[in-house]
Amino acid sequence: MKPIVIETAPDNVKVKLDNRPINLPFEIRQQHHHHWEQQIGKNPSLRNGAAYTITKIDKNPEELEVTVAKTDYKHYLFTLHHEDCAAPCKVIYTCAAVITSDHHIAIGRMNEATSTPGRLQFTGGGLDESDLVGSIFDLEKNICKEIKEEMGVDIHSSSTRSFLPKFIKHKGSHDFWAVMYELSVHSTAEALHTQFLKHNQQLIESGQQPEFDELLFIPLEKAAIEAFVQNESSPMVDYLAPILEKYTES
Repeated sequence: MKPIVIETAPDNVKVKLDNRPINLPFEIRQQHHHHWEQQIGKNPSLRNGAAYTITKIDKNPEELEVTVAKTDYKHYLFTLHHEDCAAPCKVIYTCAAVITSDHHIAIGRMNEATSTPGRLQFTGGGLDESDLVGSIFDLEKNICKEIKEEMGVDIHSSSTRSFLPKFIKHKGSHDFWAVMYELSVHSTAEALHTQFLKHNQQLIESGQQPEFDELLFIPLEKAAIEAFVQNESSPMVDYLAPILEKYTES
């Protein structure tokens, strides 16, 4: 795996939309189509919605400005499964480290019906058209929505202690970028887990498929995190182990 870079988030992070859509060559679109047909044969629940690929990055210590253009989920999924492919879909997404009052960090295991079944990661997701305000993506709205959808936690409720951008992740296998938030809550790990199970049950009863099959809580202690990273056999998103290790440093 290519190394990733994790940096402290600058004061200002902006993601803006270039309204000119990506125009891919015919042969590349055909590759995406054939791969998509294979994937939906394995997982019929996949849907080919909008995705956004990075076209320009302006970065300095005080500000990160990312320009994206519209493409589709076929493009993203092909990139995810084909490292170093031509014309990759280089996405930017949000995620959040959720910290409980008894000093545990929450990690989700992706549902088998998703594009990354069984993968361990923080709550989060890709940008969506509903996050647009004019030509600017509202990143806080995006991650708040993901936390609510995946964990059943409303960050605007009294359960929130603090909520702020923490890190920026880039490089790695596909050079996907991530804006990482930290959400501290008043709930204990046990209480948050109970809330998560109730939330998932409500989703299932309404005919929806939860994003996370399971929510794990790792103590924010050096020995516990090192043991988890060394012994966990499930696939992990590329940022997970490095971010957990950063929390042991602090």
